[in-house]
Amino acid sequence: MRKSQTEQIKRIPVCFLLTCGGGPGILAQVEALRMSKRYNARIILADANPASGNLFLPEVDARYHIPECTSGDFIPSLLRLIGNEKVDFIYSGLDEEIPILAKNRALIEDKNCMLLLPSEQALKTALDKKETFHVLEDRVLQPKTFFLNGLVDYGKIYNELSGRVVIKITSSRGGRDIYFPDDVEEYEFYLRKAEKMSKEQKREFMIQEVIEGDEYNITTLHDLEGKLIYSFSRRKFEKRKIKSTTTAAVIETQTDVVEQALAAIEVLKLKPGFNNVEVICSRKDSKPYFIEVNGGRTAAQDMNVVAAGVNITDLMIDILRRESVEPIDDIQQGIASLKIRKDVIVNYSDITSVARP
Repeated sequence: MRKSQTEQIKRIPVCFLLTCGGGPGILAQVEALRMSKRYNARIILADANPASGNLFLPEVDARYHIPECTSGDFIPSLLRLIGNEKVDFIYSGLDEEIPILAKNRALIEDKNCMLLLPSEQALKTALDKKETFHVLEDRVLQPKTFFLNGLVDYGKIYNELSGRVVIKITSSRGGRDIYFPDDVEEYEFYLRKAEKMSKEQKREFMIQEVIEGDEYNITTLHDLEGKLIYSFSRRKFEKRKIKSTTTAAVIETQTDVVEQALAAIEVLKLKPGFNNVEVICSRKDSKPYFIEVNGGRTAAQDMNVVAAGVNITDLMIDILRRESVEPIDDIQQGIASLKIRKDVIVNYSDITSVARP
């Protein structure tokens, strides 16, 4: 049923900017903004890739091409966009971009634009698996982990872990440079590859014990005072070893898994704001092992949280407007999200004409 004009007028007008607007992680935010009963949002997407499919979503009011976050023009360009469009709230779904936004928090807020993020340092730590491991060591349960430095006996590590190993780059996202060797020959091959990358690209790698069991994604939100607003766990039921983007997950409350995620967030000082934590509940000893965290953002599969009635953007806006926000202790179980990829067809002229701020 369409809302009447009277109902629409009652909603508070806001301008909401989503950066990395072409990525899958912003779809839940767009859906939540579209469904909001509290806010009448002008939705703006911005992305460094002008051909990103999500930029052409029909729910979007404006689209912009901005520089990559590593560019010196990123923040000046973003500030111009915020000023020109009178943006009230900004949310980023890109891991590398989020610490840069936190670093430039004062400049953004000087434009009367609000963002919900922890400190720059906490976000940078969350981006680095090596630093994260050391901060959490002896405080949160993690798989056995070793770092490539030329001094350790890699054969001994392989035998100690009974061949159940994964080789990971310590600073990356989206399942990049993660290797699951099937045997010792593959293990040695990937080690040589990692050592070559370490020398040529100055990248670090780690060897970690593979924890076999149910893998969970825990999505959380804390307010400006660090109070927990929600923490929901989802079980991934797809079978890929490397899940660059989870394509199948179901909301299932698993208390010990959630507690492990919250403990990691506490130690890493990832408050206020959203977090997305990966935990595996071991089939061997039934214990939850922390794997990694995406600090400062929701999960790409938060659509099932929105579908269960939790409006994540309303909560973010309420928190930033200093509205009273009550914790959400329960959520409908069994809501599953299935990500289905499809082509987005547009006119080439639409792509080339995307505005620049």
